[in-house]
Parts: sequence; C-alpha cells; structure tokens
Amino acid sequence: MAGKTVKLRAGRTGERDMTTREMTILGLIGFGIWLSGAVTFRFGGAMLFQNGPWVLTASALGIALSVCLLLRAIMDWRKAPAGQSVTVAVVMTLPGLFGDVGYVLGFHRITGLAQATAGAYAAVVIFGTAALLAYALVRQARAAA
Repeated sequence: MAGKTVKLRAGRTGERDMTTREMTILGLIGFGIWLSGAVTFRFGGAMLFQNGPWVLTASALGIALSVCLLLRAIMDWRKAPAGQSVTVAVVMTLPGLFGDVGYVLGFHRITGLAQATAGAYAAVVIFGTAALLAYALVRQARAAA
C-alpha cells in the first residue's frame, strides 16, 4: 500500500508520479506547520490580531511569504518536481484548513481572545492560503513552459 502510485502528474515527461506515501508525508508536514502556527497564534494572537490594521497587514504578508518559502523548501527537500506544485500545496494545506474550522469555531475558548478577532484570524489564514496557491500555480505554470 505504501508504494501505491497516484497519477498526479503535471504532464511533463520524465517527472515521477506522487506516491500515496509521499502524499501522506506531505500532509503530515502540512499539519505540523499548521499546528505550530496555531500554537503561535494561541500565545501571540493578541499582538498579531488586536493591534490595528497595520500590524494585521504585516502579519498577513509575513505569513504569506513564509508559507510560500516553506513550500519551495519542502518541495526541494522531498525532490518533488515544480510541475507538482499545486498538488503539493493542496495536500499540505488541507489538514490545516480542516483544523482551522475547529479553531475558528472555538476561537475564544482556544485563544482567550475576543470572538470578534476570529474574523481577523480567518482573513489572515485565507490570505496566506490564497498566496500559497497562487505561488504554487505560477511555479507549476513556469515548469510547464
């Protein structure tokens, strides 16, 4: 089962298929990244989300840049071809997106912050995810060219 191949190629000849094992590893790495962010937001959330729009904007940009750099670094480390950037980004992002649903629903209990701050948190998460997927799409398109 660990060697089962999932046909998720970008269409370029010579690229290897992504195995179920590789997808599992990437999903677990993505979950670990999300969990570290959730813990950071738990302890630093007031500074990030309740200090006005400039701090929130800087946080969103910093997070977006970080996740894009993480995608590139992890793909290089796992030797995943750039033609699979979107697939890798989706596989890594999904566990965190499911986790964010629970995080937002229990935001006040989990973080101790005002429930109204959950909107700012959600905006930062959505912006970071959108930036990551856009970066992955551009990276994959360049690889296909």
